[in-house]
Amino acid sequence: MKKYLYTLFTILSISLPLTAQTTYRLTVDELFERGIQSSIAIQTSIVKTQISEDKVSLAKNKRLPDISINGLFGYVGTPIILDKDFSFLQHSNTPDWKQNYQVSATQPIYQGGRIKNSIEKADLERQVAELSLQKDKSDLRLWLIGKYLDLFNMYKEREVYTKNIEEAQIRLRDIEKMKEQGMITSNDVLRSQIILTNYELSFKETQNDIQLTSQQLDIVLGLDENTILQPDENLLSYRLAIQTENDYIYQAYAQYPDLKIAERNIALAQNNLKLTKADYLPTLSLQASNTLARPIPNVSPAQDLYLNAWGVTLNLSYHISALFDKKHNTNAAKSQIHLQELAQEQQKQHIRTEVKSAFIKHQEALDRIKALEKTLEQSNENYRIVKNKYFNQLAILTDLLDANSVQLNAELQLTAAKTNAIYTYYQLQKVSGNL
Repeated sequence: MKKYLYTLFTILSISLPLTAQTTYRLTVDELFERGIQSSIAIQTSIVKTQISEDKVSLAKNKRLPDISINGLFGYVGTPIILDKDFSFLQHSNTPDWKQNYQVSATQPIYQGGRIKNSIEKADLERQVAELSLQKDKSDLRLWLIGKYLDLFNMYKEREVYTKNIEEAQIRLRDIEKMKEQGMITSNDVLRSQIILTNYELSFKETQNDIQLTSQQLDIVLGLDENTILQPDENLLSYRLAIQTENDYIYQAYAQYPDLKIAERNIALAQNNLKLTKADYLPTLSLQASNTLARPIPNVSPAQDLYLNAWGVTLNLSYHISALFDKKHNTNAAKSQIHLQELAQEQQKQHIRTEVKSAFIKHQEALDRIKALEKTLEQSNENYRIVKNKYFNQLAILTDLLDANSVQLNAELQLTAAKTNAIYTYYQLQKVSGNL
């Protein structure tokens, strides 16, 4: 009797560290919502998106006049007039102080498409940043559901080990009675005790894994790291609608973030070609300025008076030396377009293989569930038969323990298969751009 009380105390002591901590029941919807809100990786992507939006605004500001204000105030030393042989003649009578204030505005009129294409480039980069944010969210959701399903498996494993510990205790008690009656040897008792100890160790390891996985999720979700998360018990009852493989491929072509990014990269390469060609075109701008200067600089000797002058100029410039690099820069820009088009085609090939792989793996997971459900029924029936035979002395302990091991593995494998089917479903949603 003391042995059974000790075993019960051991299980309670194993369970105590987990139950003493704060527990939190977490659904899949809340998992995704909290993950998106609290993830540092997502926050980083959001900041990058905001930066790209600011760059678009800055590019648009280039269409506005460039207004500048300049001011100068200083002391002028007394000029010295020298003879041809550098001998001193006299000091020039000039003012000691000078001032110059200028306000100017330059309005670009024609830049060869530089401003327009720069705005287009900034907008394309903003779209790439938004698509990268979408991709990061999809990656995070898949990682979260993977950890969540791992946690679900661990709780099911703990449940299975708890049931097997109880079964092993009852079996050990019956075996000890048979030993006392001289029906079996001490070897059966020892082996049963070893099996019970192994179950208790596995139970403890599962408890530790629950704590570790909960902490990993707590950090990403912004929860207290000591919170023990409990997944939705009805997770396996969710109905997951599956479409055809071709449907997923079409959806991926339309909305998969990486493919959309590849399309934007082609547009960026084409935009870069336009900017390259703009370097070989002239620029035209209109400038207006107003200057207030003292002393009047165009009179000798200088007069200590203010001169206010304004003017409007039309500036035309052309970078002739850029023509020397025109051929090479244009060819490089065209090659970059071709390179991005090849990358897009490669991405499409990658999508088709990824969708097919995810689709087949999901079908395999569903088939595995059906097979393991049958296996579990058979293992339960096999254990029941062998157990009856053993206690009627028609089978040896090895047969009973083997039947129990098969039963345990069948339960664990079935749970793992069901959660794997859910995970492969989310993988399929990710590669088709639906996650």
